[in-house]
Amino acid sequence: MSKAPAKDAPVELEIPDDVPKADQAVELIRAWIADGSLMVSLNADAFGERVGDWGRLLSEVSGHIAKAAALQGHMSETEAEAVVRKAFTTAGIVVAGSPSSSGPEGKIRGRTKH
Repeated sequence: MSKAPAKDAPVELEIPDDVPKADQAVELIRAWIADGSLMVSLNADAFGERVGDWGRLLSEVSGHIAKAAALQGHMSETEAEAVVRKAFTTAGIVVAGSPSSSGPEGKIRGRTKH
């Protein structure tokens, strides 16, 4: 009888240094790629009916991704921001050059399929 190889535990990121010291802190989202699929756990009630705050959160996370890519030497922060913006456009989340958009990034597209 053969034994299955031991599985390593999923890699978990460290909690940022200032979170334990904060008077108030709330975890908002965790995301993994597991067997090629995106798995997400989120605090769906964190912003209540202010759903637009999730968009602001994603925007700020995108900035952190761009800065991390630059710090890792993959590309400049500006290039990384453009790559992330293009990924949103390619995924159909943002419509590039929409006339009603507030800037060159485009407008968030409403989604009906989940």
